[in-house]
Amino acid sequence: MKNQSTYCSPFIDTLVSLTSWQRKLLTTSVATLFLGIAANISIPAYPVPFTLQSLAVLLVGAFLGRKLAALSLMQYLFVGALGLPVFANGSGGLAALMSPSAGYLYGYIFAAYVAGYAAERGYDRKLLSGIITFAIAHQILFIFGVVYLKFYFQISLFEAFEMGYLPFVGIDALKFIIATLIMFSLWRQSAKK
Repeated sequence: MKNQSTYCSPFIDTLVSLTSWQRKLLTTSVATLFLGIAANISIPAYPVPFTLQSLAVLLVGAFLGRKLAALSLMQYLFVGALGLPVFANGSGGLAALMSPSAGYLYGYIFAAYVAGYAAERGYDRKLLSGIITFAIAHQILFIFGVVYLKFYFQISLFEAFEMGYLPFVGIDALKFIIATLIMFSLWRQSAKK
């Protein structure tokens, strides 16, 4: 049983009732499409491109809550593995799940879960708590990405950190701030109705 004093409904519950598995599947499919579009808004770079994907991951987490968000990200990886061009630069297939940037893809599941968990606690409804929790969720995907790069290239953790974290710090800080502002604004607008 959920503790009602700490559980808050994610934003999706203000829009639609997700009682049936069909609605849940439709919701995760729309989230998968959103992730695929965000991944393809990118600046090619090696070994990891600059994309809007991580912003989309935070928004999916906050919008859907932890369970549906994690399912959406697993569905996203599944359709990408099947070959649909949902990963950065229009890539797809199993090779993309073993590329240098694959660690980030796996980290997205956990980042979305944490963002969803934070949303279920109402942290996305306030600016400061939203920024802090989205920053934490965002760092999770970097942990996966940097560790994966270390093993992929057989380099030191510091070299992987320089390659897979430092080039993204400024842009990605902006992403979790934008995610916070979007969710904060959505909640304020829904409160006015």
